[in-house]
Amino acid sequence: MRNDNRRKPRKPVKAVAFIYTIDGWPIGECNTVDISETGAKLQWTCPGEVPPEFLLSLSRNGRVRRRCHLRWRDADKIGVRFVFE
Repeated sequence: MRNDNRRKPRKPVKAVAFIYTIDGWPIGECNTVDISETGAKLQWTCPGEVPPEFLLSLSRNGRVRRRCHLRWRDADKIGVRFVFE
């Protein structure tokens, strides 16, 4: 079992999200497993690689987006850190 060293607690969520390149090109769909102010765990549902940096849209219309850095990968799940500029 992994130690939870997060700065902010995560809340369980079951929601569809969408991954885009930094330039805004669609990559694929994923499921949000849990989320906090600083990051999220996503279940990757599409084949292929997730880039080290990307945009995560938490709404279909794209109004709620976060710039993300890939922190870890484990089978079909990935952990991301939100980047605030």
